[in-house]
Amino acid sequence: MVDNRPNNDALAIVEEMADLLAKHKLVPFFGAGISRQHLGFAAVELAHEMANEIGSSPETSLADVADAYTDARGQSAFVDFLTRRLVVSQLDERKVPSHRLLVSLMQNLLYTTNQDNLFELVARRYGRNYRRIVTVDDLSDSVPGEPLLIKFHGDTSVPGSLVFGTRSYKERMVCQDHPLDIKLKSDLLGKRLMFLGYSLRDENVAKLFATIRRAFNGTLPNSYLVTFDDDSALIDAASAYRVKAVIPPRLFPEAATHAEAFERFLQLLCDETRKRQAERALTNIFSQAEVIPHIVTDYEVRSTERAVREEPFEAALNTFRMTFDMAHVPEHLQEQVTDLFVELVDRADPSAPAQMDALSAALFNFRLPPASALTATAAVMAACNRRPGVPGYDSFGSLVCPALPDGTTPVAAAAAVAILGKRNESVTHSFRRLASWWFHGYENVPENLKKHVIAMIKFAWPGQLANQSPLRRPLPLFIAQKGFHEILKDMQEKLPQRPARPCE
Repeated sequence: MVDNRPNNDALAIVEEMADLLAKHKLVPFFGAGISRQHLGFAAVELAHEMANEIGSSPETSLADVADAYTDARGQSAFVDFLTRRLVVSQLDERKVPSHRLLVSLMQNLLYTTNQDNLFELVARRYGRNYRRIVTVDDLSDSVPGEPLLIKFHGDTSVPGSLVFGTRSYKERMVCQDHPLDIKLKSDLLGKRLMFLGYSLRDENVAKLFATIRRAFNGTLPNSYLVTFDDDSALIDAASAYRVKAVIPPRLFPEAATHAEAFERFLQLLCDETRKRQAERALTNIFSQAEVIPHIVTDYEVRSTERAVREEPFEAALNTFRMTFDMAHVPEHLQEQVTDLFVELVDRADPSAPAQMDALSAALFNFRLPPASALTATAAVMAACNRRPGVPGYDSFGSLVCPALPDGTTPVAAAAAVAILGKRNESVTHSFRRLASWWFHGYENVPENLKKHVIAMIKFAWPGQLANQSPLRRPLPLFIAQKGFHEILKDMQEKLPQRPARPCE
């Protein structure tokens, strides 16, 4: 594969930031830049739209036109405008790559100046629910260890919290003891900030830095700024604020756009952070820390696709597993990832035990929806038709894909038989031996599928072999009656119990 990582000098800052993130010593603080792709506009376009509605000059800054809009139509109308433009009801996962990567960082504390709801929607989609902090009451309701999203400039659901126009910025600046300023100051004791999605030329970020510097009595904490822009002036401006500027287009010059370079940087930062988190988490397998989720990006799928089609089987499978084992795959990528797994299965040599065992392990860590899990399981089962028989116990008889619901293994086995029929591939004795286990419990599958399952059993055991089929010779009753998830639940209930404890 082509190595698309930046050079060693560039990697140094990534490793520095990843070390801090893994120790929860670097606090992400993200702005409007990461929402631009989904919302479809930047600050300039929003200002023009607002100015057009009230007949103001299109050259008016966003902060000033926000005040003019409020004066012309009232605070309620202004909040309604922001809600229409910033609050999303339907999430398009294709347009939130940076949000997905932020969720992958598994940080319990994030700050944002955004008033949109994109991060909340993405985090909820992947089971990482953050408590939104806008008011003092929100802080009071939070509990130690709970993931928090601090909306530093408010939220449209609480109109009085919004920091948007020039007047609201000034009011925030003169407030010496604003609760969120106090919260930020306490959170940054011994920590640093990582600004994402800002440009130092934006009017808002200068005010933001001034606000934070005031909260820290004139000194901005050591911080990093990861920006879309490749502008040498940024380095000088960042130095004035004691902010170390990171310019992704310089780290990834082959990237087609600045946005792609930004995403690539975040991807590398996530990978390095997760590596360090895993190293720290392995010290105690009974810890109650959450499993570190990895959310797959479009870039990773494209890269894995090249590996699956161009690299030797072992390298291709390792790339697939490194990317997708136990990973969350966005909905728009799920079919593509499933097809890649089937391609890998087709490339495998069923007579090579190491390759088949590796496929079985990849299937065990396959975390796509049931339809995809069934397709993947059926592909591995079909490959077993050309796998030599194993004397004695054969672990493939209990082939497991946890993403496949309990009781649906017979449906996957039926799909495997259908694959063999489509290929005009004769069913082997080795396959039938395993399928006797796979079809166990066929009588309990949903009625709308049972006829198909029975038909595939008859196809696999034709003629005189029918007397040996699961229809005529079911496994003994003492054979496992419980599915994978029931067995797992039983095991978990038998583990030592202890009170939950907060963690960061």
